[in-house]
Amino acid sequence: MSPNELITEFQNKDYDYFLRKMLDAVPDNIDKREGSIIYDALAPAALVMGQQSLDMANVIKETYIKTASGEFLDYRAIEHGTSRYPATQTEAKAKVLNDKKEPLDNVQIGDKFASIGDSPIFYAVTKVNDDLTVELTAEVKGSSANSYIGQILPVTPNDLLSWAEITEITAPARDVESDDHLRARLLSSQSWIAYGGNVADYLDMTSKIDEVGAAQIYPTWNGGGTVKVVILNNDLMPASASLVQKVKNILDPEDKQAEGYGLAPIDHAVTVTAPEELIVNVDISVKLDDTKVTRYVKDSITKAVEGYFQSLRKDWADINQKLGRGYEETIYRSKILSQVMLTEGVVNAKLPSLNGRDADIDLVFNNSKSQLPVVGTVTINEQ
Repeated sequence: MSPNELITEFQNKDYDYFLRKMLDAVPDNIDKREGSIIYDALAPAALVMGQQSLDMANVIKETYIKTASGEFLDYRAIEHGTSRYPATQTEAKAKVLNDKKEPLDNVQIGDKFASIGDSPIFYAVTKVNDDLTVELTAEVKGSSANSYIGQILPVTPNDLLSWAEITEITAPARDVESDDHLRARLLSSQSWIAYGGNVADYLDMTSKIDEVGAAQIYPTWNGGGTVKVVILNNDLMPASASLVQKVKNILDPEDKQAEGYGLAPIDHAVTVTAPEELIVNVDISVKLDDTKVTRYVKDSITKAVEGYFQSLRKDWADINQKLGRGYEETIYRSKILSQVMLTEGVVNAKLPSLNGRDADIDLVFNNSKSQLPVVGTVTINEQ
């Protein structure tokens, strides 16, 4: 009997099951109808036994990684030498100007700002750059602050300040890791032993850097002792220059290259970079339902295409063991078509063209280049 079968068996043994079993054992010459003395005497016991049976089903369910949830899954993760990824905080760059539109030089670390809106996001200054732009960290954890770019207002009084504006999200935040993602990570066949600067060790290092959403590792990419680490941010887009530099300093500081002052082992010269965006323009012919609003259907088609590319970026760092732990990914026209056909209001569609060609696109992953698929323009032609 499998654990799922045992869970189902316990779940089926509910209040009705135990009450029926006990009443069946009572002689037929005794009144067993609802409201009778024997019925009312047995019902509370059946209720308790039914609850105990459900509790046993939950115990079995929370015992195994495949079915555990919440804190029980956290405990299983700890047993496997890892833990649930916590939510992180958005990091942004802002310009702060005086009434002459010149950079303000009296902003201090710890000064507070807030976004504009009904639910403002509060930020604290963590660094003042040489060009007098400032680095901000959102006080709220999670991805809610990732999309805000624009004017911010001072919370800390500053009489010289005339204008402040977030100009760039340097490190998007991530939400707390979901049960499904943690479970998949624990059950992944890629969970090799991390040791001594092997590929799994570098993946483990980068996974513990909050701002890194995914990483590819290229060992000996430029000769013995060299390692290339290609990283995405938490939005699964190419890491910013500041994030690349931060990860480089954590793994192998520039001024003490290969000397073991970072997380990388001694004699490992680590190069950190972001992947090259492969912009893919999609052109597809569709037949639409005449009863639907065309504009809304086309918006949904565009979102469906973007959703497919988002799924590609989620799998971007998956290692293909058939290639000797290398990387491989293809943009399939048929999969784009299937997503479009699932869109409400689409009656029929043809295979799309990608960048003007009627062919799938194999992404390039090698020592010199790592590509990341990004949607360009989505052209929708009505049949």
